[in-house]
Amino acid sequence: MRVLFCGGGTAGHVNPAIAIAQTIMRNSSDSKVAYVATMNGIENSLVDFKKYHIDIRGMKRRISIENVKTLFLLMDAIKKSKQIIKEFHPDIIVGTGGYATYPVIYAGHKLGVKTVIHESNALPGKATKMLQKKVDKIFTNFKQSERFFKDKNKIINTGNPLRYGFETYDKQKTKLKLNVNEKYVVVCYGGSLGARRINESAIDIIDNFIRYSPNVRFIWSSGKRDYYDMKKILVEKRFDKLSNVELHDYIYNMPEIMAMADIVISRAGAMSISELAASGKCAILIPSPNVADNHQYENARVLEENGAAMLITEDRIYTITDVVRDLVSDDAMRLSMEKEISKFHKASANKIIYQEINNLISRR
Repeated sequence: MRVLFCGGGTAGHVNPAIAIAQTIMRNSSDSKVAYVATMNGIENSLVDFKKYHIDIRGMKRRISIENVKTLFLLMDAIKKSKQIIKEFHPDIIVGTGGYATYPVIYAGHKLGVKTVIHESNALPGKATKMLQKKVDKIFTNFKQSERFFKDKNKIINTGNPLRYGFETYDKQKTKLKLNVNEKYVVVCYGGSLGARRINESAIDIIDNFIRYSPNVRFIWSSGKRDYYDMKKILVEKRFDKLSNVELHDYIYNMPEIMAMADIVISRAGAMSISELAASGKCAILIPSPNVADNHQYENARVLEENGAAMLITEDRIYTITDVVRDLVSDDAMRLSMEKEISKFHKASANKIIYQEINNLISRR
């Protein structure tokens, strides 16, 4: 089996591809996998198997000269994608969303290669909607997204494929392994690129709660973009001297860190939500307002309506310290939210996708 993956821009698009690739390699050791990456995308540091590269970027939401340049890049990316496909000879192409998916899936369709796409969000992205006629199957995470696709026969509700580990680590054993002695662990992150408003709120949480609570460990990923600015603030406020505060640019061992968490503060990207559901964690979701169709708000709203998470919009982010403090002291509330969010986890997602890929290849 030869599988070519595409999709990028953020870890939320890359990690599903990694999860599917891991499943393929565990079940079919002689398989070959490769990834079509963007030039400077985070996939370059996350994907550890063979990579090809195309130069592509997303369209702006307004008419501009930049969009004209992007159209030329897109045409060149399609041409380059065809060359990659002819070199790698994939049996199937798997797209996991984002603008980088479009040229590869489009090129594969034109060359007669089997193609599938996985949509993580409740509101599908533009690339997914534009490609729905070009793919053989559409895998969905949220049932709510299916109303946006015309050919219902193509749709399979699989849930989100997850990287290995989110269902396997034991909380207490992991705390012992990583030398975390505090009773409670709060994990805070704003996605692979970081989120300025969440990072500013993290400082507030430390200033008004964590530094007075030695029994609470605060593990914070600022994203690479803000890391040095946040580190400078910690030093200026002498928070770098606090033994219960950790600052990282990116959390590479997220399954272990998630296992230890009692509370997780996160954006509401579909991948983050699926990882929270698999780990069964009490979550405070702060949707990014800067995403297409405000889809993160829709993701978070679905969970909040089911008592599975707390939703805080950015215009009310000033309340977050009080929310964290209240949740730390309310064991019953945390346990209830953990139970409800676990219901959103589909443990068989990786297996279903692997089987469907096999089925498509066998029908060539």
